[in-house]
Amino acid sequence: MLSQSEIDAANAYGEALRVAVHDRQLPATERVRAAGGCLMIAQDIHHAIVRLLESQLYAGAFALVRVAFDAYVRGEWLSLCAKSNQVRRFLKGAEPPRMDAMLEELEKQPAFREQILSQIKKRTWKAMCGYTHVGGLHVQRWVTANGIEPNYSVEEIREALRFADIIVALSVVGVLGLANANDAASEVLEKYKLRMGAE
Repeated sequence: MLSQSEIDAANAYGEALRVAVHDRQLPATERVRAAGGCLMIAQDIHHAIVRLLESQLYAGAFALVRVAFDAYVRGEWLSLCAKSNQVRRFLKGAEPPRMDAMLEELEKQPAFREQILSQIKKRTWKAMCGYTHVGGLHVQRWVTANGIEPNYSVEEIREALRFADIIVALSVVGVLGLANANDAASEVLEKYKLRMGAE
């Protein structure tokens, strides 16, 4: 349901952000590997969401929105808050703390004190979980008067893409922070602002 120009713009945006971190030198520490891995996965998920939307596979795209958010929050938490033993355990397969606990720790950091992530979670968590875990909210988008088929509005599709666009920009800025590339991070934020202004 998105126009080809909307898909092309989403792909171009994702590619510009990919280039921003491509071949970027990162410190070879456990913390950077754990945090950077999560943040790069969030970027990969954005790419997958765009491809799924392009193919009109909306259920998969919507299910990945929460996964992108999780990857971003985990990456920032691992970067800024996790104790060294938590990082090591995470790299060995242990789960991090629950989302609320990570957000609480993360939002004590100067860059997150405005508690935007908690506000996002409060507004969208139920819907994100419903789409990821195939709750009633998601099934509603498949039940129509004529049968069982995808029935997502173009506004809902654009909203999912917009959210993914925000998360990928934040994730790329996070990777650039790990690389101490503040100028490049500023450029990414400008690309993000242009992207949001284009809608």
